[in-house]
Amino acid sequence: MKNSNNSITEKPNSQLIIAYIENNNLTKKEFCQQCKISISTFYKIINGKNINLISLFKIAKIMNVPVHMFFK
Repeated sequence: MKNSNNSITEKPNSQLIIAYIENNNLTKKEFCQQCKISISTFYKIINGKNINLISLFKIAKIMNVPVHMFFK
C-alpha cells in the first residue's frame, strides 16, 4: 500500500471523495482549498496516480473520516 517515499500504490476510493464534494455543494476548487491541496494533486488522487500520503490525510481530516475508509 505504501512505498518508501510516502506515496501510496493502491488506488483510493475516489467515489467517496466525489460524493463528499457533491453532498456539500462544493466545487473541486473549493474542496482543494479546504484541504490545502492543489487541483493537480486532487486529480492525481482521483485517478490513482502517485498519491502522497500527507495529501490523503489532509482530505480525510476535512471529510472527517479515517484514512483507511478510502481503501475499503
